[in-house]
Amino acid sequence: MRRSRPGAVSLLLVGVMASGCLRDEADRAYHAALEGEETGMTRPEQVARITRAIALAPDRAWYFELRAIYRIDLHEFPEALSDLDEAIALGDRPYLRFLRGLVLCQSRRCDSALGDFELAIGNQPENTQFYRGRGLARVEVHRFDEALADGEHLVHVAPQMAESYYVRGMALQGLGRDVEAVRDFSSAMRIRPELVYPLLARARSFETLGDEAHARADRATAATRNTGVGSAPCVDPFRY
Repeated sequence: MRRSRPGAVSLLLVGVMASGCLRDEADRAYHAALEGEETGMTRPEQVARITRAIALAPDRAWYFELRAIYRIDLHEFPEALSDLDEAIALGDRPYLRFLRGLVLCQSRRCDSALGDFELAIGNQPENTQFYRGRGLARVEVHRFDEALADGEHLVHVAPQMAESYYVRGMALQGLGRDVEAVRDFSSAMRIRPELVYPLLARARSFETLGDEAHARADRATAATRNTGVGSAPCVDPFRY
């Protein structure tokens, strides 16, 4: 599975290039893994490169972070969590807490993820993606009123983001306010029509409202969407 998290990997690549820190064999192996984004390397090949870097320099948090990102793409969630634990132990940052929260949610441990999202928000409250993670985790543990607060905040500060409406829509759906939820899911799809998860969520709300025709139409449309390699962020709301 490839290219599902280009933003995070690109930032790591830019950081390494800007710092000029290709000092030793470990850095060269790390950089080779990053360059795999552009050279057609498979994820397992990239994991092998970064594993070599870690073996040579196990005290560098960003090596574990990169391997965690690759392992998330491979759905190796326990291994990704282990890498994130190491990265946090070596150099705690809000984004690492956020990323670990996402992996915990993908591992169906959303209750455990809430602490990481809280720490991320507490240390970097201006980062809107952290509220998306917390809002969706709150939905999963049926804390719908709190999830709605996150959704309202997101729609206020980031109305241009489809994910903002999705979070609020999921909270409204959990509260039984499906008419409003349908509006939010529709707004999300207008902004990012390639997303599959708001389409499926809207189908659930239509079904609750007794509108079987629209529910079937949404599910049929979702079934035609590309769900192959590289499409994970369109299918899984916990993949940013």
